[in-house]
Amino acid sequence: MNKFYLIVPIVLLGVFCVYYRQFSAQQDIIVQQQIKAAADKAAADAQSKKDAMEKAQADQQAREQAQHAEEAQQEADHLAKFEASKQKLADETAKFQQEADSYSKQAADLQTQLDSLQADHEKLSREVFELQKQVELAKIDRRSADLEVQRTYDIVAQKVSASGLTSVPPPPAATVH
Repeated sequence: MNKFYLIVPIVLLGVFCVYYRQFSAQQDIIVQQQIKAAADKAAADAQSKKDAMEKAQADQQAREQAQHAEEAQQEADHLAKFEASKQKLADETAKFQQEADSYSKQAADLQTQLDSLQADHEKLSREVFELQKQVELAKIDRRSADLEVQRTYDIVAQKVSASGLTSVPPPPAATVH
């Protein structure tokens, strides 16, 4: 039996080695397939990641270009509006300056007319004053002449009444007969 204790474990060890080799070979094939699959998957992931990155970069560049184009368009629109506003402001300024010059000339003409009319008014006022003065002096001269005539009349009347020629003779005395 001693041999049996030795042979059975050796046989079992041999069976185990054969089984282990087969299992190990299969395991190596599986591991190789897994490694290859993982490598393929990693390569596919890397390729898809690379493709996604390229697509993302392309999309990013497209968005940036679109954004730059939009910003350039907005800037151009803003600049065009600014230039139009600036031109409109310049036109309005010129128009209002022209109107201001016209009104200034009109004001100067009206001021000249006003000065002329004031001078004419002053001249006419002086003439009216002079004429009123002459009228008043004529009235004073007339009153003075009337007073002089009245005074002369009174003097003549006093002299006539003082003289005997103008006295009425007394009526003849009444004779009684």
